[in-house]
Amino acid sequence: MIIHQNFTGGNIRIEKQEGNTFYLNNQLRDTTEDWFYWAFCIEAAGGKTVTFKFPPVRLGYYGPAVSHDLKKWDWLGKGDDENSFTYTFGENENKVYFAHSMLYHPDRFYEFAKRNGIEIKELCKSGKGRSVPYITIGNGKNIVLLTARHHACESTGSYVLEGVLQELITRPLEDSSVICVPFVDFDGVIEGDQGKSRFPYDHNRDYNIGQESIYPEIKAIRNIADKGILYGFDFHSPWHFNGGNDNVFIVEKRPHKKAEYDRFGMILESLITEKSMKYSLKNNVPPNQGWNSSKAPCFGCYMNDIGKAKIAFTLETAYFGTEDNIFTQDRAVELGKCFALAIKKYDKDTI
Repeated sequence: MIIHQNFTGGNIRIEKQEGNTFYLNNQLRDTTEDWFYWAFCIEAAGGKTVTFKFPPVRLGYYGPAVSHDLKKWDWLGKGDDENSFTYTFGENENKVYFAHSMLYHPDRFYEFAKRNGIEIKELCKSGKGRSVPYITIGNGKNIVLLTARHHACESTGSYVLEGVLQELITRPLEDSSVICVPFVDFDGVIEGDQGKSRFPYDHNRDYNIGQESIYPEIKAIRNIADKGILYGFDFHSPWHFNGGNDNVFIVEKRPHKKAEYDRFGMILESLITEKSMKYSLKNNVPPNQGWNSSKAPCFGCYMNDIGKAKIAFTLETAYFGTEDNIFTQDRAVELGKCFALAIKKYDKDTI
């Protein structure tokens, strides 16, 4: 048997092995606080029953996400021990991926763009010299800026973003141009980093007004915003689980925008379908409540202040959800379609 992280998004450390039991942990790398993301591949385990044990707060409500191709993901299901899981491999099941959550491979985005006839462009070179992708849709005067993966591990937001884009491609927002940066921390996405709380600070803390950005991706995004945008929406995942982290919610940053947040939230709630991850306005996090400081140099603050957006915020989508609102790839994409419909209704009602 071989356990490795040699694939896009891979992150694992083998602490020890006892027969068919592996003691595993994730790699924090340059993340400065404890975080929970991990993903690994096991090969040559056909016909074996293998147990994987983790430290606390590494597995979610439904066990690990499982895939055979890094495309389709399912929940294995919760075992008897909340910090471990056991898997019996079929005789010919010799390559299986396990992850903390349902990964969103960049290839899925490239295939999405190709399927919709959208050209992938280069935003900039990443810190490690990779070509950071972005796309544009439409040629109207009003700029709608969409981003995801400011924190590399937060893959739920990528599925939501895909749904937003699909709806805006199929039925465009009038007189607008959509600029989308799907993988802001592109190096982190490729290499399987946590991305959250990087040293000295992460991509979503690189929006210090009056200070040059240290990440080339944020510098490029700020250059777009500095010309003025109509709307700015950023798609994230929250903390691991429990409490508000099990919901879909808007992070409100500016107290004077409260009426706009509420109006958008009410519209979005009214448009949620049965096939979608559920959203409720009551779950939004107001400015300066708990961890949500209005002084943080983040996307939402910058886009409201410098970008002069009519409305700008982060949407957080739970990694796992709840028993009556379980995260799946399809339900997250459907949430994105509902979100795009909310943008269009909000825009129409504004005029």
